[in-house]
Amino acid sequence: ELLNQAKSVLLPTISAQASYQQNDYSIPVPIAAKESQQQKLQLNQPLFDAASFARYEQAKSLVQQAETVYLLSQQQLMLRLSQSYLDVLKGQQLLSFAQAQLASTEKQRDQIDAGVKVGLTNPIDLLEVQARYDMALADVSQATNLLTISQENLARLIGQPVPVLKSLALDTKLPSLMESPEQLSQTGAQGNLNLRLNQGKVQASEQQVNATRAAHYPTVSLQASMSNLDSRTQFFNSPYQTNSIGVVVNVPLYAGGMVTSQVRQAEQQRLAAQAGLRYADEQAKLDVLSLAKTVQMAQSRLQALRQAVTSNEAFLQAAEEGNRVGLKSLVDVLNARTLLYKAKQDLANALFDDVQNRLSLRAAQGALAREDLASIE
Repeated sequence: ELLNQAKSVLLPTISAQASYQQNDYSIPVPIAAKESQQQKLQLNQPLFDAASFARYEQAKSLVQQAETVYLLSQQQLMLRLSQSYLDVLKGQQLLSFAQAQLASTEKQRDQIDAGVKVGLTNPIDLLEVQARYDMALADVSQATNLLTISQENLARLIGQPVPVLKSLALDTKLPSLMESPEQLSQTGAQGNLNLRLNQGKVQASEQQVNATRAAHYPTVSLQASMSNLDSRTQFFNSPYQTNSIGVVVNVPLYAGGMVTSQVRQAEQQRLAAQAGLRYADEQAKLDVLSLAKTVQMAQSRLQALRQAVTSNEAFLQAAEEGNRVGLKSLVDVLNARTLLYKAKQDLANALFDDVQNRLSLRAAQGALAREDLASIE
């Protein structure tokens, strides 16, 4: 609508006017009109108005800014949605591991308690396992609370109860980046929406300078009118029609320094917009570079965490076998199982974070779209 409003100033304006008038004189005036009626149609067409043309170009930039803000809002919504989705998956995974840890600790506690009663187990082990059980119970409570909060947040975002969500297998392999982080920071950052928004602000500020400076220039307009007048006097009626057409030139001479001051103000605003553009450009490159490096490093980190899960599974099996032959205590088995659950949780968190970082990288490039969510899906 800003564009339509700016364009309207450049188009002709047409106005109609009608009037009826009765006159009463203190002394008789025979030739004076006692009653008159007038109908007038007037057209005004700007021929040269530098300020209006500059504001029309500025309106184009403002419309582009509004479209960029809208796209930016869409991307932010997609990021919030994906983050809320992954937070629920994290909560489900954490609760699952916490419940498994609680069940395992409870089983270990019962076994050690039975061993203490018959004198086969050190009572100190029972105290340690009981402390582990109490901590596991607290972890389940906290995990339940975190899951409930994340589900409520997702439900608020999508406007409906959270449905059954698709999970993400821990052995999922995500593709590698096609370009290096350094290449992406130079090429991919050019589409960053914050950068585009600041580019639009610079253009609008430059056009504002032009529009403000144009107040020094004359304006030229074409004016045409057609008027019907019916005047009644004491002795006769005199209806007649007047048609006129002409060119009006308005030359500003002095306005108390207002225009000069407004030009200086607009120039300072342009400098501020240019500084904001430089910062946005540097920030966009930094965001793309850091996110690309994070995604790139995630590949080796995920591989190491998967290996850690495998190693902890083997360590747990060795601890359980050692317990059967009397070389390891039940506390050792419990410690090994705790390490395994922690390794799995670290792997799950790293995988979920990698997915979110990939979406954030696409957003930093200004390219995040629904197709990216569909690809992740």
